[in-house]
Amino acid sequence: MRQMQWTVSLQRESDVDGEPLATFTRPVDGATVADFGLSLEEGRQLLQALQQVVVQSQIHAYDHARRHCRHCGAYRRIKDWRERVVATALGEVRVRVPRVVSCLCTPEPLDDDDMPMYRLAFTECPIQRLIPSRRTPELSYLCAKHGASHPYRVAADIVSEITGLRRPCHRTVRRDTLSCGQQLEDAQFMAGWYAGQTQRRGRAQRLRLAIDGTYLTAAPGEEVTKFEVVAGRVEREGGMGRRFACALPRRSMTRTLVAAALEQSGWAPQTEVEVMSDGAKGMRSLVASVAPTLSKPTLDWFHLSMKIHAVRRSLGAYQMAPTRRPAFMAASARSATKVRDHLWRGRTEEAIELTRNLIASLQAGAPALSSFYATVAETARGAATRLLDYVKQNRADIVDYNQARRNGQRISTAAAESVMNHVINRRMSKGQEMRWSISGAQCLLQTRVAMLDDRLVRHFHAQFPHFRSPEVQHV
Repeated sequence: MRQMQWTVSLQRESDVDGEPLATFTRPVDGATVADFGLSLEEGRQLLQALQQVVVQSQIHAYDHARRHCRHCGAYRRIKDWRERVVATALGEVRVRVPRVVSCLCTPEPLDDDDMPMYRLAFTECPIQRLIPSRRTPELSYLCAKHGASHPYRVAADIVSEITGLRRPCHRTVRRDTLSCGQQLEDAQFMAGWYAGQTQRRGRAQRLRLAIDGTYLTAAPGEEVTKFEVVAGRVEREGGMGRRFACALPRRSMTRTLVAAALEQSGWAPQTEVEVMSDGAKGMRSLVASVAPTLSKPTLDWFHLSMKIHAVRRSLGAYQMAPTRRPAFMAASARSATKVRDHLWRGRTEEAIELTRNLIASLQAGAPALSSFYATVAETARGAATRLLDYVKQNRADIVDYNQARRNGQRISTAAAESVMNHVINRRMSKGQEMRWSISGAQCLLQTRVAMLDDRLVRHFHAQFPHFRSPEVQHV
């Protein structure tokens, strides 16, 4: 039976002979599609064998370079060799590391930074500085990335499937995710603290900021049962900008994160910022405390139309057949449609007057209807009352939506709703009975925002310059 055989070996430039890593065999006669190429398991075994040789060779080279005392130059003899397990993104690697006898040329033992060691040690491991946590940064990156996208236990299964490692504890995934989020928060805090204080070219003339808030259920140890989370997104010239999210109750921290997102999107003190919100005054004032130049506020059409839809639905404009509906209900439904048309064209006073007439007619005509339609009329009257209060409260922010849409202006906070879905609901609240600590939610949100903005890889590359090998070009 004819077959093909390959032997993969690794040779370092300074070596004469290569070291064999693996041998693969494939049949020629009777081959099937299952014999085509390398299997996933064979690829993992090859990469793990390659990782084993490379890591052990690096340890020997690093130990050889640090064998002499850096103070007096004396050779430090090896006391013993110990086996260590290093977790990498390509699997688990077992290596032998040396321990050397400490040099006594200094009055007290010093660490690699020439600082006194916290404990007296007569032996030391030269490669401790190389792999202090016995885990590679890429493995921490995978834990942080998937921990920000999935529940921690699911993320642990995904990391195990990708790397071939034994399933890590979900607490490890959580620790990597929150630790990364804390570092990102510190960086964003510095950017927001000095926002607008530097002169740079390419500052934006106009920015659009969509902001919204929601509530999450607090963990039992917190002082509250629910806490507010504010999230949003900055857009520049129709392009995707930076996202931000904050779960801390301190408004000052939220302002700093908003300022950081604006700064990284090209904001300057003279930049005009258009705020899109659902009409909540606190959101606009939050942005105004950072960016003093705001455009004229515009009430979100989506939330306004949903309140109109509640009135029309209660009147049976969609569910009830016209033949079964009383003439009074049909006339009320037409009045609700007229209210919608007036608001769409920015005629606020006409819409308010028509809504008042609709509420009065529903209250007066309900007793003459049957019990079912009387209940429907009462429900519609309640929805119309809420619509009237909402319109009166935000009458100054209602514009001609028809003309604004023709001019290409944004009339809906769909961007803010999208941010809430992407950043918060999909991971933390929608369809998931989760309870969060405020600090844990804050750090998780920073990691998730960085992942959605494609900043997570750059963050690890800034901390570890050779992250994902120095041959990869990062922009």
